[in-house]
Amino acid sequence: MKVILKQDVDNLGDAGEIVNVADGYGNNYLMPRGLAMRASKGAIADAEAISASRAKREARSREEAEELRDRLEARVVRIPAKAGEDGTLYGSVGNAIIASAVREQLGFPVDRRRVPLERPIKQLGEHVVGVRLHADVVADIRVEIVRGE
Repeated sequence: MKVILKQDVDNLGDAGEIVNVADGYGNNYLMPRGLAMRASKGAIADAEAISASRAKREARSREEAEELRDRLEARVVRIPAKAGEDGTLYGSVGNAIIASAVREQLGFPVDRRRVPLERPIKQLGEHVVGVRLHADVVADIRVEIVRGE
């Protein structure tokens, strides 16, 4: 049976896609929950229009993210931290601190979950940190940890 997905369904597809599913899955799970509708000629035309507008919106969003990446990569974020004589921090600088510093210094609101760190920063100096701006666009921001209070 061919159905048009109304919402994103894990392991099946995104909203607006036309997919083939087993009759029982479509009739007993997808359609009663409002996740899909039966694919008719008119519905297929609507789904194609929705997919085209989604593609335009996605392209525009990606272009905006790339422009923002270029602006963010040109700047340096400075974070003051207490450190010992050898440059080792008392504590560490994690993704929440980096996100708030980017927000304050660069004026771009960043959620801490968009700053993936393998492990917190524990040394003074300049570090390169990736910030996910879009599913396909990551900005490499230079973060300078300086001796402070």
